[in-house]
Amino acid sequence: MQTAETANESVDAHLERIARDGYTIVRDAVAPDLTVRLRDAIRRLERELGIEPRNTAAEGKATRRMYNLLAKDPVFAEMPAHPAILPLVERLLDRGCLLSGMTAIDIGPGEEPQPLHGDDIVMSRHLKRPHAPMMVTSMWALTDFTPENGGTWYVPGSHLWPQTPHDPDAPKDVDVQKLAMPAGSVMVFHGSLWHGGGANTTADQWRCGVNVQYCPGFVRQQQNPYLGIPREVAARLPDRVLELLGYRLYKGIMGHVDGRSPGEVAFGPRFAETAYRDAERRRAARDVDR
Repeated sequence: MQTAETANESVDAHLERIARDGYTIVRDAVAPDLTVRLRDAIRRLERELGIEPRNTAAEGKATRRMYNLLAKDPVFAEMPAHPAILPLVERLLDRGCLLSGMTAIDIGPGEEPQPLHGDDIVMSRHLKRPHAPMMVTSMWALTDFTPENGGTWYVPGSHLWPQTPHDPDAPKDVDVQKLAMPAGSVMVFHGSLWHGGGANTTADQWRCGVNVQYCPGFVRQQQNPYLGIPREVAARLPDRVLELLGYRLYKGIMGHVDGRSPGEVAFGPRFAETAYRDAERRRAARDVDR
């Protein structure tokens, strides 16, 4: 299985690129078999669920979007903790980070470019830019991304700017790049990076990708997994995915239910953890080991 250390470059090299440019591309990150299974599941679900464009500026008029993927097919559980991607996210945020959401984005012929934006736009209204990442996005290419079929548009280095694209003093003449990467590649970027879905000027190509987003453990998730994923479905997810969904306590404190972790309330001893007490015991054990 591919890992971030073996996907062409080291984790440190990818992190240096994100710090400088706001993004990196992990090529050959996803095994061909998994790429096919993910794409086939999305296309099948689009048919079965009757997914059609939502006709908003953000979601597009010729784009099929599908949310809450973990509730829809077991194959999507292979994405959030993927060893080629999650180590980068954990270094940018920390191991207590959360899965903010997963969205299948299938851009069809005739789609217009999505307005440039940052995925952390809600946070940037309250924080002075540039700031530490409040969102980290990984865009998985399940078909080839090209400048013609809707490959993501992005502005390198814009995560370091003091403005969002919507600010009155935002620069107008910016260097918009059009993403080209083969299926199986993943673009990982800082949530402040200016970007948007590209225009699809082809006659018959659909550009299929999945947006897997993460946020710090103290930030509200964009998609609500506690109501969106039935408990019987969540119970079958791997432990690390459940942690990313927020079933563990953040820093041993945040998210508790009457002093217990959400995972203990939902799944019993599998996720037993007591707020404050267990964190204090762990700190005491570390002090003894020093």
